[in-house]
Amino acid sequence: MIVRLNGAKEDGSITHWQHRFLKTAAFISVLSLIPPAFGKPPALETETNRLVVCISSPVESMDPTNYRDRTTQTVLKNMFDSLTTRDSMMRIVPQLAESWKSLDDTTWEFKLRQGVKFHNGDPFTAEDVKFTLERVVKEGAIDGQTSHRKSLLGPVSGVNIIDAHTVLIQTEKPWAILPLMLSLQEIVPKKYMESVGSAGFQSNPIGTGPFRLASQDAGKEMILEVFPDYYGGSPGNPPMQPANLKYLVFRTVPLKALQIAMLKLGECDIVSHIPVGAIRILKQTPGIRVLTCSATRSYFAEINCAKPPFNDLRVRRALNHAINRKAVVDNILQGHGIPLPTILLPNAFAFNRSLKPYAYDPELAKRLLIESTFPETDTVAIQCVKDDLQFANIIAAFLTKVGIKSAINIVHHRKPKAYGRDASWDILVGSWGNSTLDPVGILVPKFKSGGRGNFSGYRSKEVDALLSLAETTSNPTLRKDYFEKVQKIVYGDVPMIFGYAAEEFYGVREMVKNFIPSSSGMMNMHDVSIKIGTEQ
Repeated sequence: MIVRLNGAKEDGSITHWQHRFLKTAAFISVLSLIPPAFGKPPALETETNRLVVCISSPVESMDPTNYRDRTTQTVLKNMFDSLTTRDSMMRIVPQLAESWKSLDDTTWEFKLRQGVKFHNGDPFTAEDVKFTLERVVKEGAIDGQTSHRKSLLGPVSGVNIIDAHTVLIQTEKPWAILPLMLSLQEIVPKKYMESVGSAGFQSNPIGTGPFRLASQDAGKEMILEVFPDYYGGSPGNPPMQPANLKYLVFRTVPLKALQIAMLKLGECDIVSHIPVGAIRILKQTPGIRVLTCSATRSYFAEINCAKPPFNDLRVRRALNHAINRKAVVDNILQGHGIPLPTILLPNAFAFNRSLKPYAYDPELAKRLLIESTFPETDTVAIQCVKDDLQFANIIAAFLTKVGIKSAINIVHHRKPKAYGRDASWDILVGSWGNSTLDPVGILVPKFKSGGRGNFSGYRSKEVDALLSLAETTSNPTLRKDYFEKVQKIVYGDVPMIFGYAAEEFYGVREMVKNFIPSSSGMMNMHDVSIKIGTEQ
């Protein structure tokens, strides 16, 4: 699908998209009057102590050792616990592990919590930790296939059991962020997994979390019920107790407008990723609150650095000066976001505060293009998925103002089929989530040579060396210094059109108590409750 764009106004505003958002808001308002095609499951028809969460895509897998999807993790985090977790301030705190310490540069000792049970009654032990982590990091460990999550724990080389509640985790190189990364990996039961196999686990998963599976309609709905023998969770996220909710329902509703309509009609209780065009409507709706939290996702457009004329630094700088990021945030996000100088977020560790977003300067962009090798007759190929079309349109509109013609190709997958000179795209519009808020989760994959997310083909020996040092040192001051230097170099090399970060909004019914949105994107429902009747 090819889309050609009209130009923006001379003052940099984007009235076309303001109009588009007004239409969206009107559509949502009308749609909210239509009864949704979902009703309460018969088993829950009379149950008042249940909460329904709308999710936009189905759960990818019920196996916590083999998926790579944030929505899936949001659901599984309520059924499975990890060795470590994040508190409300995004700090790492113990969960299934009681404590940990580094014995040397590549050996960590973890003391495990005692008295923890899986949903089938089996005790949680060191065997389960060893089985889970090695299932993730060993080649071919999942029925001959390698886990999709391997890169998250890449340096982990093995686990040695000291006793039933003590393990030593070995890494191939010094890796200071091991406790942080372990918060992303939920633990599965060795004995049960081996007895039922991967297929059996998909239909009847067993974890140690506050909720257990009651039923599922694959791709449509999952009903979780409280696990009464839950050990209470992390002391860093009090209170330590079984969940308050009797049932927790995750319902797949792909259309955001329909999710919002269901929220307004009381057919669901929580909707995440509320579009800014709907915020005002929900704030004016009785019985609904709009909650927000800071972002963990960056939006940008990678430039094909290996393909002329984009291998010319002047061209890449011209593209950055051509885009009015403030107009993007003000007009498209209605001010609910911030322009970024690179792709690291201000709330992330080691954010370089000396860097400022590239100034909107179309005249400078034009001069750089004239000085460069950019052919005036070329049409720039912009590629994106449908969800990123809005930002792609904005980029195209601003490029028009500096004399660059463009065409947008909408594809089905974010990861491009080809890179470098042979790629059909010149600019790849996308985003990257970094729930850990540690630079290793975004700067390494995006800017290290050969990184799993480095689609631009950017290469810098100095950046590679600094990232390697930052990954292996345990000294936080040195890590901060290395990462700040990386940002400065990348800022100057501009391998992408740096973009923005958007705040995250949640629509929540007022009867929902103790729900706190997390910057990690996870939904910790352990302490959430429903106000029933006159109960306060």
